Amino acid sequence: MKLIVMRTSLRFSLVIGSLAGVVLIQACTRPATDFGASSSDSVDSGREIFFTTEPGRNQKTLNKGMNAFADYLTKEIGVRFTYKPAISYLHAYQLFSSGEIDMIRVGIYGGYKVLEQNSDASTLAIQKPSYVSVLIGNQKLRPKADQQNDKGIQVIKGKRVGFGSLYSGSTFMHPLLDMRSQGVVIADTEDCKHVTNQYDLPAMVAVGQLDYAFIKGNSVSLLGRVKDEYLPSIYVAWKSPEVKRNNYFIVSERLRREDDGRLERSLQKAIIDLDRENKTDKAVLDGLSKGALGFEPQNEVFPTPVNDKIKALIQDYGSAPSCED
Repeated sequence: MKLIVMRTSLRFSLVIGSLAGVVLIQACTRPATDFGASSSDSVDSGREIFFTTEPGRNQKTLNKGMNAFADYLTKEIGVRFTYKPAISYLHAYQLFSSGEIDMIRVGIYGGYKVLEQNSDASTLAIQKPSYVSVLIGNQKLRPKADQQNDKGIQVIKGKRVGFGSLYSGSTFMHPLLDMRSQGVVIADTEDCKHVTNQYDLPAMVAVGQLDYAFIKGNSVSLLGRVKDEYLPSIYVAWKSPEVKRNNYFIVSERLRREDDGRLERSLQKAIIDLDRENKTDKAVLDGLSKGALGFEPQNEVFPTPVNDKIKALIQDYGSAPSCED
């Protein structure tokens, strides 16, 4: 009888220990959103949400980052999210307007256009301030630039200047707004060019095809998007004094209506929950935008006031600004 009691006690202790282990594991796991379970086994196979992003980088890089983001959302929400590549900025906006996708990641210029064209769309989450506008110049211009460093952006007057895509927020519209604040317009340059792949701009400055170019920096690294081989041939001629926002997510009215708004709330929570201090989340954030610190709900300073500034700038130019005119 005594031996039986001991075995029973041992079995009871093992059961309690196992349960405690399960509780501990669950306590250390990020809780699933209120929409669905986070296990891939419980993904609703009958539902699929498509999204896209502006193609400001090469497609291979975009595929890796956006597919990782899609996997994260699918796991967190329990609904299948799928990245649908866009072949151009305009194509990305058309995918949203036509209803082929229900979410789009944009910069400030794309966001302005999408919200203007789709009055029933809404902002889901905005990038935490981490963007820095950086003007780089060819190293050979440095002596002259150093003598004129009090002029800021005005050093581009009479020079060959590169921007990102005609529709880029980080490498075209943000620079235009900064130029406007210093009384500089596109016509003040000798020549300007649009370059679809933003990563090509530093190379063009380094080899002398351009004198200056506006590139996307961040609070982690101003020149993180410049390959090491080009660093000796360029220098930072100017950078925005403030850290800004650029990227944000916009969702369709159709998505907002699903399940009385539960899907939208769960999607917003999953995006806002991304934590750069978490190694896995950091990889997802960097896949969206290198150096991104995370996201938060829209507020009184973004994006509406920025959209008002973009509208005023376009009115100043008389039409949508472009290097191609």
